[in-house]
Amino acid sequence: MKTISRQNVYSGKIIKVYKDEVELEDGRRTTREVVSHKQAAAVVAVNDDRKMLLVTQFRYPIHTDIKEIPAGLVDEGETPLEAAKRELKEETGYEAKEWTLLTSPYSSPGSHDEVIHIFAASGLKRISGQSLDEFEELTFDMVPFDEALEKVKNGEIRDGKTIMGILMYWARKNGWARQRG
Repeated sequence: MKTISRQNVYSGKIIKVYKDEVELEDGRRTTREVVSHKQAAAVVAVNDDRKMLLVTQFRYPIHTDIKEIPAGLVDEGETPLEAAKRELKEETGYEAKEWTLLTSPYSSPGSHDEVIHIFAASGLKRISGQSLDEFEELTFDMVPFDEALEKVKNGEIRDGKTIMGILMYWARKNGWARQRG
């Protein structure tokens, strides 16, 4: 597929929206709408007692509170790991000794280019209170990992990155090594 032209429809703080004219392999032309989104980082933070940190926050697009793993945008000049460490500390006041990249999925590749880097964090220690961004409102809880896994199973946890993070963490702990081809 070849891009013929790109029209910038919207530029915001987090996303940009484009309307592209493209040429398919067989020569036909059509349009594609693309949401360009900053990269993000998320953390499955589990302590020695097998309890994990989950945040609860109101998400305007779905008009409800939702349980999620700590997460946020990767800032300019920051690596995904640095962003994950910063977000864990800001949202929960915790730091971790050990970090492992679980996966880096695209959130919705049919229309978005966002990549979310999901890390596992262990060796947790609370070092401060929350230090949220100016307009950020969220709470956090320590939840037994098996309870969080059950919440995924019964549909109580519906956030995609959180479901993927919990399942990837569980899979790694149960002998499924991360492989790249």
